[in-house]
Amino acid sequence: MLGDLYLKSVVDAPKLRVGLLIDSHELPAVFAAMVDDIQKSSFAEVVLLVRNATVLEPPSHRPSLLSRAIKFLRTPALRHPIAYALYVRLDEHRSYDAQRDPLRLVDCAARFAGIPELSVRPLVSGSSQRFPEAALEAIRAAKLDVLVRFGFNILKGDILTAARYGIWSFHHGDNDYYRGAPPYFWEMAEGRTVSGAILQVLTEDLDAGLVLAKGFYANESNVSLVHNRIGPYWGSEYFLIWKLKQLYERGFEDLKANSVSAPPYAGRRALYKKPRNREMLSWFSSAVRRKLMRGFKRRVLHWQTALRRSSAPAFRPGERGVDVSGFTYITAPKGHFYADPMLFAHEGRTYLFLEDYDYAAARGDLVVMDVTEGVPAQADLCLSTGSHLSYPQVFAHEGAIYMIPESMAAGEVALYRAEHFPKGWVKEKVLFEGSVVDTTLWLKDGVWYFFATFIVPGTEAISLHLFTAESLTGAWRHHPASPISNDVRDARGAGRIVEQDGILYRPAQDCSGTYGRAVRFHRIDVMTPDAYKETFVMEVGPDALPPFEGAACEGIHTYDRAGGFEVIDAKFSLPAETIL
Repeated sequence: MLGDLYLKSVVDAPKLRVGLLIDSHELPAVFAAMVDDIQKSSFAEVVLLVRNATVLEPPSHRPSLLSRAIKFLRTPALRHPIAYALYVRLDEHRSYDAQRDPLRLVDCAARFAGIPELSVRPLVSGSSQRFPEAALEAIRAAKLDVLVRFGFNILKGDILTAARYGIWSFHHGDNDYYRGAPPYFWEMAEGRTVSGAILQVLTEDLDAGLVLAKGFYANESNVSLVHNRIGPYWGSEYFLIWKLKQLYERGFEDLKANSVSAPPYAGRRALYKKPRNREMLSWFSSAVRRKLMRGFKRRVLHWQTALRRSSAPAFRPGERGVDVSGFTYITAPKGHFYADPMLFAHEGRTYLFLEDYDYAAARGDLVVMDVTEGVPAQADLCLSTGSHLSYPQVFAHEGAIYMIPESMAAGEVALYRAEHFPKGWVKEKVLFEGSVVDTTLWLKDGVWYFFATFIVPGTEAISLHLFTAESLTGAWRHHPASPISNDVRDARGAGRIVEQDGILYRPAQDCSGTYGRAVRFHRIDVMTPDAYKETFVMEVGPDALPPFEGAACEGIHTYDRAGGFEVIDAKFSLPAETIL
């Protein structure tokens, strides 16, 4: 998991003292993973459990079935969301996957063994809870640095300041648009392409505290709430250990300086609640109808690579200019597509490296073609490992030619060297092990920079991290500015770093709404071994490209230029019988 990047610190100081607010020893799996991160870290420890005593208290008497039925009929808060409750049961039954479910309950009794526990019966007022003075005194006596909220309800009063740096709590939803519940339902119902998650310091005002970290994740479904919540929950899991390490090494003032600013709340509703029966039935029937219609069309989202010879670049991020005229699409063999195109100029000739994806095998190999005098009839295989390969970034260094392809299926970032260019490659070294895609590198002032996109296994959640090394094959050092992005709209590479008029630009994929929707360019303002800053300057979306075989472009996700040529790839929804 991403939390492993943040477990060790070289700072020599007393460990952070962390307390957990819990309802029971059973925690959702995502919170249990956070507890594991803390306990494995070198700089923090859980020293106190504060358990909600009211959660486990049995009712004084169980009402009869008749009285419960009457209460249900008379209580709008119970009666109005019954359709939503039925949908949740159906959705969980249809799509439940215990290993992926972030809300699966995990018994943490063994994890908590030996940790002092304080049982608290909060003072309840509506949906808010306050702590009695005796409990507050006991918590203050523990001299906590941070309280982490994994339980209780909306907290008010002096408990908010009982720990030195307050109560840290997750809000699963974009706090700029969604306050209330249920998490990640209304994003689907309102047609949003992304869902958010934040780690915040609680205050008296709901979802208005200091935002320590924020991420945006692609909505994985427009029908299933179970599927839609997987990415945001697991993608933001590492936020807690990341920010605890930052607190330990740099102090709370640094956390505040790097916090996420919050614009005025722009949600359609002041506070979201479970959908009423009519809302639920209207949305669900429309969502199912749209899904069925897509299934009947028998179309395939097919990538097409396009090439052009040009002395002026198609994409000029410094000028925010776009000119896509003159590109010619390259035809892949039937049952295949070409994508992730990368160019390399060598000894007066220009070579195009591609992912050759075989639909039947559900796997990509790498192929190459010499395009100097034109596109040949077919590409030549240059690398096949038995597992999926893509994103073939080829470069020269100290008289040798190297390639770093995307090889997440093998669980590694591998460096290959050309023994017989362009078709003979040998693995030189595994640079990094993990769930990493589309590694993009740059050499600056004798330092190697590696932009690596991490995908949380079993999800579509991504984040961009930067590493440095003193040599091409040297050990990777996690850059102190990492993560560079927790946003699905710019956390994945879209080609090699572009240099224009002496300025560097990082191309990134916008994967919101659909994978590879657009290419976004970020100007690199600062890049040193200790600092990194970038600024978004331009987006090139599918509207920039003309239709292909009558189909509108639905995505563009790679751009490269070299040797007087440029390449892009684009996605179109085409009839399955013409592709497969």
